[in-house]
Amino acid sequence: METGFFSMAIVQTTLSIIISWALFALLCSMIQEMIVQVKGERGRFMRSKIFDKLYDATNQINWGIMLYNHSKIKLLTKSSESPPSELSSKMLAETLIDSISFAHATKILIADHPTYVPVYNNELLNNFEFAVNNLGQSDVIIMLKNYLNKAKINATVGDQFDEEKLYKTLIEDVEIWFTEFGSRTSAWYKKASQKRLFVLGLLISAALNVDSIALFNFYKENPVARTEVEKFYLKNKKELETLNDTYQLQPLELLHKNSVKDTVQDVAKVNNEKKELFKKIDSLKNKLELPIGWDKFNCSTGILAKPISTYKGNEVTFSCLFFKLLGIIISAIAASLGAPFWFDLLKKATTSSILKK
Repeated sequence: METGFFSMAIVQTTLSIIISWALFALLCSMIQEMIVQVKGERGRFMRSKIFDKLYDATNQINWGIMLYNHSKIKLLTKSSESPPSELSSKMLAETLIDSISFAHATKILIADHPTYVPVYNNELLNNFEFAVNNLGQSDVIIMLKNYLNKAKINATVGDQFDEEKLYKTLIEDVEIWFTEFGSRTSAWYKKASQKRLFVLGLLISAALNVDSIALFNFYKENPVARTEVEKFYLKNKKELETLNDTYQLQPLELLHKNSVKDTVQDVAKVNNEKKELFKKIDSLKNKLELPIGWDKFNCSTGILAKPISTYKGNEVTFSCLFFKLLGIIISAIAASLGAPFWFDLLKKATTSSILKK
């Protein structure tokens, strides 16, 4: 370690607790990802938002439900409780246009207008234009009608239309809308995920006695432990940062990609990575005898206190329980901030030469 400010005990103690928070937050994120995968939560969250946004009250049609009932989407759906989450904006755009063009309501309207003369050679374009012009003018229909008019202007060649260009432009505009909608939905999902991470962190902290105050006091009095924790981070830095990069992806950002499946983790892989990380953390805990686990619970101000089983009743005070609860809550807050937050701090620490590479 370097001499000077960054070798001060309080700074090294803070660095050690940040490493501990980063590891704990990463573990919580991986457990959360397993839960999300098993429950199919990511896909259900996006589906519910699409249902809300594409509900057409004017025509009493939910275009979102029709979109998810389309064969393109249904072929990628495991079950009604586990809709796909890795749909691209382009696929959603194409499917929405197709759903409206061949909807039952559209066919009825066309049948009620026997004098209607098709404008295009492409049946989909004919049906879509007829639908947006003759259905009730809801927000959804008006938006799509505007996109169609813009596409027609761009695809005009003399007194005709370049139908391929028209369709491509229409899809691109609707795709942009889905991408922007996905960004907003990702922000909503992130907030929900942070709340869930806090609850998950609180449950794990309470179950395993992950007390940030006890850890801080332990590191403060144990220079050897501080050094070993820093060595552990440096030794596993590349692997930990890879895991952090994987799990810091916002769950719904995959909608912005054109691939049907990108870096979405399957349950088995997440479980294996979680087990490997847990083994390493557990090995470090046992090696340093970190105050994690209820067998380490104590109400002493020192670090070599007796287990709770050896305490007399009057030694477990209100003050002791208050600080124990506070330490557990701090650990939960650390988890809710997410592993990327703590690993970014560690990167800055490394850049500032707090650690020797």
